[in-house]
Amino acid sequence: MKLKLLFASAMVFLIPSLAFARPKDSANVELDQPVTAAGTRIAPGHYKVTWEGNGPAITVRFAEGKKTVASVPATLVNDRNNQQAVVTNTTTDHTTVLQTLDLKKVTIQFEDAGTSAGN
Repeated sequence: MKLKLLFASAMVFLIPSLAFARPKDSANVELDQPVTAAGTRIAPGHYKVTWEGNGPAITVRFAEGKKTVASVPATLVNDRNNQQAVVTNTTTDHTTVLQTLDLKKVTIQFEDAGTSAGN
């Protein structure tokens, strides 16, 4: 009986701690204009952005519902931000390039961020 009680007590504390053990690897983002991220064009819209990878090199997926509309390489920076922001840059050929997504607990930098002149 004591073993069952001990096991039940352990589960009460262990399961909630597992839920908070890993940082959230997703966010909702609104793009109000078409952008290019790492050479991939993404239309305006509301996206669920998820990222995967170990270390700073990650893959970012933009999804509408269950459909992935773009998957691009990026760099993850552990940087707290006061507010969420989408940072873009307009090139000389009038292409809007997605530079960073400033999220609450991280910043995602896209590969094109340092290669375009701009705005």
